[in-house]
Amino acid sequence: MTMKLAQLLKNYRAQQRCLAGFNVNDIYDINAVVSAANQIDLPVMLMTYGPVVELNSTLICRKMVDGFMPKANNPLYLHLDHSTSVDLCKQAIDDGYDSVMIDGSQQSLKENIAMTKEVVNYARSAGVAVEAEIGKIMGRDVQVNSEDDYLASVADVVALYEEAGPDSVAVGIGTAHGFTPTTPKIHFDRLAEIAQAVPAPLVLHGGTGIPDADIQKSIPMGIAKINIGTIVHSTYMRAMHAEIGKDVASAYPPFVAQNIIPEIAEVVCSRLRAIT
Repeated sequence: MTMKLAQLLKNYRAQQRCLAGFNVNDIYDINAVVSAANQIDLPVMLMTYGPVVELNSTLICRKMVDGFMPKANNPLYLHLDHSTSVDLCKQAIDDGYDSVMIDGSQQSLKENIAMTKEVVNYARSAGVAVEAEIGKIMGRDVQVNSEDDYLASVADVVALYEEAGPDSVAVGIGTAHGFTPTTPKIHFDRLAEIAQAVPAPLVLHGGTGIPDADIQKSIPMGIAKINIGTIVHSTYMRAMHAEIGKDVASAYPPFVAQNIIPEIAEVVCSRLRAIT
């Protein structure tokens, strides 16, 4: 029987291990992530971002992942990533997701706590894990002017965790979504303070641009999950463009896909190796 995600993350924080979450868009990159997870012999999280569920629905995303369960040697956890909608989180819970993220980081602390608490209360009876966010993850049009704009306050993390009770907390400590012109400066001192203040498994977003050494340094400091997205879909798009360009007139989706899945899988393998 697959261990519930909330328990797995608790165990991982205690064991100084980390679960990798990969943003996926369709059956081809899901195939690649499952293949890589089998190669490295690790469980993984498959994450669906807003545009994916808006196009397909959370139910279809659940069915897509279910279709790959027999191919996986280890557990596959399905997660709703960066949802700013309480209602969408509830829909994903109803449709069988293992985990949802309610992102109230752009709201006041009071509103963030209220949103998170509502989702947590809804998720509990279904046994679904809830991730919250405090501080800001740069990129994706998130504007910051100073460290105070993005660094998670220790007091705020404590308040969110104690009042709302999420199973994991994504913390703003200097990382950014996507490719960045410079290497992100991770504030390990703030991470240490947060990890000492709350027992929650902590989540590191922006895994595409973080050096392996920093990832490995963060895991003993409380990071039990890391999110990786841009490097996966950018590899997918570049490989597909190159493959279709060989013969546009006769390009056929399954034949294109079977040639690009190994490229995507190798990128996923490299990120899995970084956490082991």
